[in-house]
Amino acid sequence: MGSGNIDYRPDFERPTPGRRRQRGVSLIELMVSLALSMIVLLGVIDLFIAYQHQYRLQTQLAQVQESGRFVTDVLTRELRKAGYAEWQKAQTFPATSQFAQGAIVAGNGSTLRVRYYGSTDEPLQDCLGGGLESADITRATLSLNTSQGLDCAVDGTSPQPLDANVEAMALRYFVEGRWRRASGVGDWASVKGVGIELLVASRQDGLVDTASSYVFDGETVTAPDRRLYRVYATSVALRNVASPPLVTSQGDTSS
Repeated sequence: MGSGNIDYRPDFERPTPGRRRQRGVSLIELMVSLALSMIVLLGVIDLFIAYQHQYRLQTQLAQVQESGRFVTDVLTRELRKAGYAEWQKAQTFPATSQFAQGAIVAGNGSTLRVRYYGSTDEPLQDCLGGGLESADITRATLSLNTSQGLDCAVDGTSPQPLDANVEAMALRYFVEGRWRRASGVGDWASVKGVGIELLVASRQDGLVDTASSYVFDGETVTAPDRRLYRVYATSVALRNVASPPLVTSQGDTSS
């Protein structure tokens, strides 16, 4: 019996028509793929780090701006109440251990004391948000604490924190036609206005590439770290004293 063209190999050994021989991935192709993957991964990581840094920067900047506005508003509101008294009540302010006779503000370069009468008619509040339902004299003290934050104390009570981002506060007092430091104020009852400078800083470090430079209290300062720093300044005329309009000339600030 002739063999002819008969293929006696098992089915699994016979070549399948149209099927190509399979090939694996070469080492060079694998290395190129890994290199491309690493480049893409590094790009994603760099993008994530940049986004995270920008998020931290914007968040801290918003907190600094909010602190500056809030503390400025608190100080301004307290100064506008300085010397307030109801019409039917004699507007007299006796001398105390912290205030001179007739004075409605007192303090030094970084501590401000204000006094005013409460009201049984008007919805007045102290610097801590408490209602002043009594017509007695209220004394508010605003000062920096050891943690570089602003505190408020009312009538000699324990200071309560208002804000934690205030690094420094510098005060000037308008008296006898000039802005003076506290040491140059002779008659505190003659103070007509208060100038305020606040240095507000972020809590987180490493937000800027180089240390910030700013002008505070008349001096140019380079920050010791890489936090955000902002200076806020305002002046407030004391409403409840008889005085000519408050001028903006800084006058003698070296007293």
